[in-house]
Amino acid sequence: MPSFQLAPQQEEFLNSFLGRNDARTLLVAAPGSGKTVTSNMAGVRMLARGLVDRVLLVAGHRVLVDQSQRLLKNGDLGHETASESAFVATTYAALIEDPGGIWKDVAPRTRWLFLFEEVDWADPQVETIVADALSRFPGSRALVVASEAPPIAVDTQFTFQFFGRDALAEPDTRFRLEQYAPSVGLLQRIQRKLIQIDDLSWREFEQLIASMLEADGYLVELLKGSKDGGVDVVAIKDLGEAGLFKSVWQAKKHRLDRKVGLSLVRELADTRLEHGASKGIIVTTSFLTSGALERVERDQYLLGKVDRADLDQWIERTLRAD
Repeated sequence: MPSFQLAPQQEEFLNSFLGRNDARTLLVAAPGSGKTVTSNMAGVRMLARGLVDRVLLVAGHRVLVDQSQRLLKNGDLGHETASESAFVATTYAALIEDPGGIWKDVAPRTRWLFLFEEVDWADPQVETIVADALSRFPGSRALVVASEAPPIAVDTQFTFQFFGRDALAEPDTRFRLEQYAPSVGLLQRIQRKLIQIDDLSWREFEQLIASMLEADGYLVELLKGSKDGGVDVVAIKDLGEAGLFKSVWQAKKHRLDRKVGLSLVRELADTRLEHGASKGIIVTTSFLTSGALERVERDQYLLGKVDRADLDQWIERTLRAD
């Protein structure tokens, strides 16, 4: 049995979507309304009915990719849950970095359902990505999912607010949001003073950074994470005429009295080079030592820092924007 009891509007959308054959469909729904579960269910049902051979989900950040794979693995979408080989997922950042890699060894007659999630952060590249995917595999379909209608060409548009404002305040809805969209839950808990930055786990801190980068318009990949260091977040932004800006972020969840030292900044400098990034940025819940700060300032075009004071301002700005 599925873990989610779909709302009537969600079932209405699924029945209509599965009964149509439009190449490009747009689903617009409010943040936290259940559109990700709905789009995943569309993929699972189309596979079960033999309408497509494979499903590809493309998301703005790794968290959503992991959440979708967990839904499938745990059987949360019901008995029709698709196999991992039939339902694959990646990020926009990965597609931009290696446009042809995902199609390697895939038969040209494969019928796909392409689920383009979080297009709010992929615009304007998303229209090109959608067109490229459909041209490679004739007979495939694309479902574009967004919180606000993007300026892209589609055959059909569905606009739903799956949950009203009253429903969003219900404990059960809040539980689902925090379970399946942890970064949303973190920001809201911080805003309501239910949790402090120092109370976050190291992984929650990385998720918080990723969500705020997304809010700033980056295509974000949240890596698997480790307490031992390394890159935690890869963030890419299209600067228009200046091209793509790639940054790597290292998150350090430290006590206020434990500063980030020069050795960690040196490590970040090497990591930036290894990833071919324009800039490496260290973000911490504490501060930098004088030596570490001098190195960041010396290489200000290659390195950056977000210390506790900067972090507090960033969170405040993100919450105001919401």
